[in-house]
Amino acid sequence: MASDRYLFRVVADFCLYSKKIIMYSNLPNSWFRVARTEDLSAKGVIPLHYFGKDFVLFRTEDGKPHIFDAHCPHLGAHLAHGGRIEGQTLRCPYHGWHWETNGQCAAIPYPDKPKPKAKIQSWPVLEVNGLIMMYHHHQGKLPDWEIPQIPELISQEWTPLRLVRQWKVRTTLQDYMDNSVDVSHLYNLHSRTFKNAHSHGVQIDGPILTHRMSQKYNLSSLAAGKLVLEDGSVTTIYYGPAYDLSFYWTEGKLKLGLLTIFTGTPIDNEYLDIAIFYSVKKVLPFPLNLILNKMLKQDVLETFEQDVSILENKKDIHNPPLYQDDGPVRQSRSWASQFYSENSLTPNTSVQK
Repeated sequence: MASDRYLFRVVADFCLYSKKIIMYSNLPNSWFRVARTEDLSAKGVIPLHYFGKDFVLFRTEDGKPHIFDAHCPHLGAHLAHGGRIEGQTLRCPYHGWHWETNGQCAAIPYPDKPKPKAKIQSWPVLEVNGLIMMYHHHQGKLPDWEIPQIPELISQEWTPLRLVRQWKVRTTLQDYMDNSVDVSHLYNLHSRTFKNAHSHGVQIDGPILTHRMSQKYNLSSLAAGKLVLEDGSVTTIYYGPAYDLSFYWTEGKLKLGLLTIFTGTPIDNEYLDIAIFYSVKKVLPFPLNLILNKMLKQDVLETFEQDVSILENKKDIHNPPLYQDDGPVRQSRSWASQFYSENSLTPNTSVQK
């Protein structure tokens, strides 16, 4: 009987270990959007749940955001539920312990006792382009690259960055990335918006991948007039596998411009928190540009809604028979492999002409 209990424990431990390996192999190391600037008020403290873990996001009195693992090392209180900012520290709601932004204990409510050496795991944070980004690395390594400020988003020639919508989608970052660079699905699945599309290849610079395309728009879906031609272009810049910036342009006397930011943050090994943001070039007088703004937002929303159904119900094909017309799926997978830990498995692919 004792041996049976031992065997059961060994099997249970192996299953737990295997689950952790699978979790780590499917979650890359990169910058991830975890909130919008407007979500975190001055001296705000809010809970987060990503990567299968709980975190606390807070803004100290100097206005800077910070992220800790969620629970106090003292007796396990969740710091986002009742915790508050005092100066440059986060105060635990349970026993009043104070924590510095580097995770070190700043003070305890026992004046005659020395501070403990206990420390909370802190994570690199970047607030840029109206979004709060967290750098998550499974081995705790610090980032050697950052997402830059986008000039258009601080320009008066573009509308302020706004949220299109946020989804919880049962998919992986690999499938999400494959979908993004998949050219042929644009004029098949999204024929309401695109008549045709052609990839001009990718350029890779370390953690940055740039993909350029030309395409023909279905102008009836955009309600455009004769001043706008069907021909257009798209340039998408991927800053890691979870943040991509796209510029859509039309040709003709009136050149419409749309900027989108797609972000996908793993909630756990099964679900992604996907949020899309957009900004529109101010090429028309205010009333007309407002109509164009709403129209383009709706088009982005309806187009991605079509992707959601595919992503949630598709099967991962280990070695798909890819064609050049599918777009740079193989190249993007190869590039994305750099963001995964050593235990990760890079999918094999072949390309046919």
